[in-house]
Amino acid sequence: MSSAPIAAPPEVVPESPWNLSLSTQSSPFKSGQGPDLSLIAVRKGRGWLTLAGSHTPVTPGQFLVLTPNSEGQLSDEPDDPLLIEELRVGARVLEIASLNPERLPTGVIVLDPDRTSRLASLLRRVKVERQRNLPHSCALATSLTLRLLADLTADNDRNQEGLTGTGLPWYRGNSMARMRSYVQDLEHHYFEATDLNAAASSLGLSRRRFTQLFRQVTDSSWLAHVRKLRIQHAQRLLTEPQKTVLSVAFECGFEDLSTFYRAFKREVGVSPNLWRRG
Repeated sequence: MSSAPIAAPPEVVPESPWNLSLSTQSSPFKSGQGPDLSLIAVRKGRGWLTLAGSHTPVTPGQFLVLTPNSEGQLSDEPDDPLLIEELRVGARVLEIASLNPERLPTGVIVLDPDRTSRLASLLRRVKVERQRNLPHSCALATSLTLRLLADLTADNDRNQEGLTGTGLPWYRGNSMARMRSYVQDLEHHYFEATDLNAAASSLGLSRRRFTQLFRQVTDSSWLAHVRKLRIQHAQRLLTEPQKTVLSVAFECGFEDLSTFYRAFKREVGVSPNLWRRG
């Protein structure tokens, strides 16, 4: 099994309590070797997690936790390399959360798909907020990180107790109030993998009623609005020369390059590469 080493993560500003990286390669990839807690969302590919002498299969949609000094290692399947997103949480954040990492599960965590997807979405939101580089970005990313740790701990407790749940948010008020709240929240959730049916269900609305209200609030269809938000974020990311088009596509919520290219050209008029060059 061989491939190029994982790219080094971008330099982190001093005093930052986390470190973030997105990579299309993971062999060899070692984590959990220092004082940081590593949270990993597996986006694509297949491989193995070697931890404490055991080997566990790794597949898309899984969420991994490597506690400090656990010395885990990910390896790719030769013909299907892993695409992962990793959030490294430093000791300062763990202290703020009053969280002992030993309370967390280690390795591939076992949760229902809805909860696993929600954790992965929170991880991506942390990254998006840090990339915005606004005055409040650091505080918001920290609060999201704390929420992620709280949800992970609570989900682990529920899992041990045999409890289940949908993990979907619930919007209160009348239908129009719920829709306005949803549209506002969508500014921070547009990169999540979801569909119209799931969005309507989260508001307790039928697909038809959801579509009607969404157009009243945004003067757009749900799909067109989400696509516009994703492409606007992609344009911001493409100004960063170290980012590949592939990583930009995945960070904006697209599951494959061809869909990203078509959506980008439809919104902007040119391909991502041409837009970046000119």
